[in-house]
Amino acid sequence: MKKWWILPVLAVFLVACGNETQEQPKEDDAISVDSIEPEKNTTESTDSEMSPEGEQETPPVSFDSELSAFEEFAILAENIPLDELTSHIETDNPGKRIILFENESGKKVYKSIFVKHDQYLKVIDLEADQLLFEGNVEK
Repeated sequence: MKKWWILPVLAVFLVACGNETQEQPKEDDAISVDSIEPEKNTTESTDSEMSPEGEQETPPVSFDSELSAFEEFAILAENIPLDELTSHIETDNPGKRIILFENESGKKVYKSIFVKHDQYLKVIDLEADQLLFEGNVEK
């Protein structure tokens, strides 16, 4: 019975120690707004610095130059009139390649998505909003 007094004393002690008041933040009057100067941008950033790594935009490509080297070229040639369109490689990273095809007026009419690891290709007609080809590409 003599030891029961320790529990209430410990409880009061723990409550008193755990209820410390936090230090109030200093008033904003101590900080002078006039002393903050805007940063001067001395370097100009280029488009290559702004684009994420591996997703660099390339200029439009004619169908017979760089596009014919790709694995999906044969299927693209079967499903899209490549001689009437200009191709623009939107993304070409180790995982996938996305190519947009534009007509003479600059309107995007076809899109191809090629997953390199799986050799999987999708060809989409953007005007009719339909899938022209979906499947694997044989090497």
